[in-house]
Amino acid sequence: MNNSSLDSKINFEELLKDTQLSLYKFIFSLLPHKQDAEDVLQKTNLILFQKQKSFDAGLGSFRNWSFSIAKFQVMAHKTKHARSKICLSNELTEVLASESIDYDTPQIRMNALNKCYNKLPQHMRKIAELRFKGDLSIKEISLCLGIPLGSVSPTLNRIRSNIMGCINTAYEEAEKEFNNQI
Repeated sequence: MNNSSLDSKINFEELLKDTQLSLYKFIFSLLPHKQDAEDVLQKTNLILFQKQKSFDAGLGSFRNWSFSIAKFQVMAHKTKHARSKICLSNELTEVLASESIDYDTPQIRMNALNKCYNKLPQHMRKIAELRFKGDLSIKEISLCLGIPLGSVSPTLNRIRSNIMGCINTAYEEAEKEFNNQI
């Protein structure tokens, strides 16, 4: 192995090591169980290591590249374990992954999600439940609830926006409360 290859390998390992915590938090924000997140992180690390020669720092950041691979590993894991009771749809996984919120603790995240979901009006909770838990299409939701087809997508967008805004606010409040306790 020449010096250039050795330097490249050491640099890759440093990038991978430096990204581990944020990569784990990202994966755990998309999966409901710690063990699942750890399994997906391990699989993601294996793939990152196998594909390290395809990473080109000139084309983008290591963080974005590794998060992209992690996102696909989360989706693959969810597809493989689709029988699990708690499983977010791939659409919701995409939305959450694109937001790339950095949560420090899973408990804060789960409390915020529950709190925010419960703040939604009943009709929005029903639509969210049908879409994200029942995995119904927009047309199926429209037929099931007897509402105009054209109103389902905007309502889903408002739900996503409300939940993400509420989660960010709840997270900031929890973080302030935690910092005040220290």
